[in-house]
Amino acid sequence: MILEYFKEITKIPRCSGNTEQMKEFLVNFAKNKGYKVKTDMYGNILATSENPKICFQSHYDMVCIGDYHNIEIIEVDGYLKAKNSTLGADNGIGIAIMMALMDERDDLEFLFTNDEEIGLIGAMNLKLHPKAKKLINLDSEDENIYVGCAGGFDVEITIPTKRKPYFGEVYQLKIDNLPGGHSGVDIDKNYPNAIQEAIKQIKDNWTLLSIKGGERRNSIPKSCEILILSDSKLDFPKITTKGKIIQNSSTIIKLLKTLHHGILGYDKEYNVVSQSMNLAIVNDNKIILSFRANSNEEMKKLKDEIKHLLSFIECEFIIVDEYPAWKPIKSKLAEDYQKISNKSLKVIHAGLEPAILGDFFEEMISIGPNIYEPHSIRERVEIKSIYKIYDEIKEFLSKY
Repeated sequence: MILEYFKEITKIPRCSGNTEQMKEFLVNFAKNKGYKVKTDMYGNILATSENPKICFQSHYDMVCIGDYHNIEIIEVDGYLKAKNSTLGADNGIGIAIMMALMDERDDLEFLFTNDEEIGLIGAMNLKLHPKAKKLINLDSEDENIYVGCAGGFDVEITIPTKRKPYFGEVYQLKIDNLPGGHSGVDIDKNYPNAIQEAIKQIKDNWTLLSIKGGERRNSIPKSCEILILSDSKLDFPKITTKGKIIQNSSTIIKLLKTLHHGILGYDKEYNVVSQSMNLAIVNDNKIILSFRANSNEEMKKLKDEIKHLLSFIECEFIIVDEYPAWKPIKSKLAEDYQKISNKSLKVIHAGLEPAILGDFFEEMISIGPNIYEPHSIRERVEIKSIYKIYDEIKEFLSKY
């Protein structure tokens, strides 16, 4: 039933920030299975039983890119993917697994959180109180057992600028249809960043009419467009447009060239990226950076470093949407699941809700099937991996 449930929820709108129909569906589903259901003002849903030992948790929103208004699921070489859009396997497969468990068990607890993809909003503001003390999160994207994850924060930079009418030829530099990808788990794959690829073709003293690039804070930019004013001929297409020049273009150009997109640190113990920065969005004089680190100490170090760098530039900046790291802990829950699955204990360089939910639970792990290239139109999930994870969960629960 897992794939059937996944295909069913794919028909329901659940883009981050537009999840009301999905919330109503899940509430009704859980009630029909005999679970007691509570919700809070942030869209979180708790479906509980009399005395649950284990709580399963997934978020029910998804990143929507491409033709997501009418997601068409296709099967290719043992994988599910969507035609020209994100699939929503992140975290829709987790939701489908929880629905299937409701079919089979009446002694568990299920926490559905909302708007994870736009800043862990549901988990950060959870007003519900789970009974279980052990949490199994279903939002990791390979078959390992995760016992820690990255925290993160965004930096919003505004460079003061003035505009004035332009006179001269306007040239367009446009980069589009790059791979994109998740700014955490894909940051080590050397996917090109469209903003970075575009800006390195721009000379420091050129005058810009506009520069716009990036799609989401937590995605590697796949597109960027720069309009350049020049009296001399450039090797870019010439266009006709109206607008006003950015008078201090050189400050923006130099800053974008200075910022380092990609890996900033590596954890050899867990063989994972430990610090990174995504040059996420630029909109003329506004720049958004997304930082991740696998410990709160490393996050503080990154904040200090970016503050120091920006102190040399005339700009205003704020740090927003900060969420904590989940420090690796090898709990009994992790060891018990490891005995069943014979898998490694790992740390993931992405945000997981256990980092936020630690105050509610004594022990936590995160598991999931193999999902590749989430947050992009190449997102796909391995079908046999879905059933492998589900069989492991059922065997694990048989011991409790």
